[in-house]
Parts: sequence; C-alpha cells; structure tokens
Amino acid sequence: MTKSHILVLGGGEDQLPAYHEARRLGYGVIGVDQRPDALGAAAADLFLRMTTRDPQRIAAMVGHLDVAAVISPASDAAQESVAELSRILGTPHQPAPDAVRASVDKGYFHSVLERLGLPTYRHVQSADPDELARAAAELPLPVIVKPSDSSGSKGVQVVADPLALPAALDEARRYSFSGRVIVEEMLLGRHLSAEAFLRDARLGTVAVTERTTTGAPRMITTGHTVPAELPPATEIRLRSLIMDICGELGHVDGPVNFDFVVDDRTEEIRFIEMGARLGGNGMPLLVKHAYGINTYEAALRLALGEDFDLAPRHNRKTALRILTSDTDGILRTVEGADAVRALPQTVELQIFANPGSRVHRYTQAGHKLGYLLLVADSHTELREARTRAETLLRFGVEADPPHAPRTPPVSPELLTEKTP
Repeated sequence: MTKSHILVLGGGEDQLPAYHEARRLGYGVIGVDQRPDALGAAAADLFLRMTTRDPQRIAAMVGHLDVAAVISPASDAAQESVAELSRILGTPHQPAPDAVRASVDKGYFHSVLERLGLPTYRHVQSADPDELARAAAELPLPVIVKPSDSSGSKGVQVVADPLALPAALDEARRYSFSGRVIVEEMLLGRHLSAEAFLRDARLGTVAVTERTTTGAPRMITTGHTVPAELPPATEIRLRSLIMDICGELGHVDGPVNFDFVVDDRTEEIRFIEMGARLGGNGMPLLVKHAYGINTYEAALRLALGEDFDLAPRHNRKTALRILTSDTDGILRTVEGADAVRALPQTVELQIFANPGSRVHRYTQAGHKLGYLLLVADSHTELREARTRAETLLRFGVEADPPHAPRTPPVSPELLTEKTP
C-alpha cells in the first residue's frame, strides 16, 4: 500500500517538530526549504531544497506521491503556498483566504482592525521609496520600520534618529518579497503575545505570554513567560477581540497568534500583527509545557481533516528563553548544558548549533542557537532559575575578524531524496 505523506513547508527548528509528529502519526514526510543547512533535510523522506514560495513547482515535484496534508508552522511567508497547495492537492483543510492575507500583509491587517473599529495607531505603507520616505518623515519618532510581508523579525528596526530612516527603509525593502515597507508609530506599554487555537469558531485554547525583546534598534523576541499577569477584565476583553478578528477573517478552525501591546495606564489593547498558523520562537513548546496541549498534533490532525484534542492536562508557570549569540563567527564550545539540564526547573534544553558551525549575531529570529524551557511554582522562581541557567550556559564563539566577507548566498536549488 502506498504510504501517505505530510508536506511540511520549511525545515527550520520551528518546523522540525511537525516532521517528528507526522512520523509519529504514521505518515511519511516531505520537507521543503531552500537553506542548505536546514534541519529538516535529515528528518524527511523526501526533501526539496527550494523556495517554499513556488507552490506550482512543489506540486509538480510531489504529484507522484499521496499527499494527505500541507502545513507550515511558524512561517508567514509560506502561508500563501499552504493555501494554494491545499487547493491543488485537494487536501481536507483549506485555510481562510482573508486570514492568510492578514498573516502575510501587515498593512492589510491594519485595515482589518480599522474595519472592526479597534484601537489602531499611525502607520504608512508603500512600495514607492520616495513616497514612503516622505510619509514616514511625518510620523513622530521613534518609529518601527519593517517589511510588509516578511516574518522572523527580518529587516525590522526601531528608528529614533531621522538621519537613520533612509538606511532602515532600504534594509526593510531588501527583505520584502513585494518591495513594500511599512512604518509604524512605536507603541509604549507591555508587549505580549497570544498563542490561540480555534475549533468550530470557538476559542479552544489561548496562552497569553509576557514577551521580552532585545533593545533598540532591533527589538527581537528573546523569551516568553506564561501566564502573563493581566487583570481578569483585560484578559476577557482580549479573548473577545481575538474572536472578533478571527470572525472578520473567516478563520474558524486552527492556530492563530497575535503580538499586541497593553497600555500601562488605560489597559487598552492594541494589536501589532498576526499569523494564522502555529507560532514561531518555540511557542508550541511553551504551550505543551504550560498546559499539556500538543498543538503540533492538533494542527496536523486539522490539516488531515481529523478531530483533534485541545483539552489542557495541567496549568504551570512556564518560561521560554531563546538562546543567542552576540557576534558572528564559529561556535567553538558549548559549556554548562548538562548543568542547566540538571536544574529542577528545566524541562527542555534544545541547542541547534554544533561546535564548528557558523553562527550569527541575533538580528533576526532565524539566528537563534536554541531554546530553554523552565517550569516553576512562581514567577519569582522562574526568574531566579533563568538567571541561574544564563550563568551556567556559555557559548564560546570565535568572532569573525573585522571586515570579513559575509557568508555567500544560498547556492542553486537542489533536490535530494532519501530512501525510507
């Protein structure tokens, strides 16, 4: 009998658990990623080394196989391909078109908030460099500059000096697939995230997390703590707003995540962006350890047209810390991993880079070195355990010499196949 396969777009650390979960459920795995060092290459039965943004070509390459479902956790860039491949291959779950668009077009997401009458903030978007520069110069500083249709914090900067704005716009444009850049008023307040999962137009589960970031100019996520300590009325309001947004977009089943800011004085909620897919930066791991819910399995079963389970098994205070390097270079040593794993609060330590591999300064989410998951009885204990772990764990990086040439671009796409 021909074995059915799950097609997973992306082969990074946040897609890899979907490979393992698909195999656990009895399916073969087809992986797609253009990066030569993609983790998924060794975990797939068939691995296509190519862009995830060419659904027609992907469909042609897998047409001889039985593809039961298509999924792409943590990747906004691949969601249009997920939708198109689901249609071409006739898989059971078809993503809502408007939800896909809101995931890949930050300007469109702003328009959705405006249609609903939700609190918004000043922003401008354009593919015309001169027009955008003129409009952005009218916004009060500081502003956030980002590609309109990218993810993983690529090309995102905080700009407080008007003289730095042109370079920030140019960098963001380089990371945009469409050449469109959005400039937003910088919001002050608590930065939080919500990792939710809908079932039959109802909120099956939601994890609200306190989000920590690097400082300006990059403001990239470095960790999450759950549960965030919100007033009950604010959390009830958040759940209602999530359902309003999902209803407007026709997103009735499946994962969705939001970044938002809560005003310290008024408790007003302002949404920044969303993704109608499993969150990145280890969010499904956080949900698993905090609540005992396997959202990778739930997302796969949804894509397969099967029933799925969102019942919580427990409720634990959990922190996720993203492990990073502050320099480009070669990783030479990893010290203290065993000692960190021995801490009573440690439930998981994943390190993606091996000694001898090239690592990069943490200027985008794809440059992370690993994840640390901690569970404790109180937020104070979590903070103390995190401090202890950061003291123990050390990455020895041999920094690149000044003016060293950059890593060459990805080589031409190749197709590799592994015999099951």
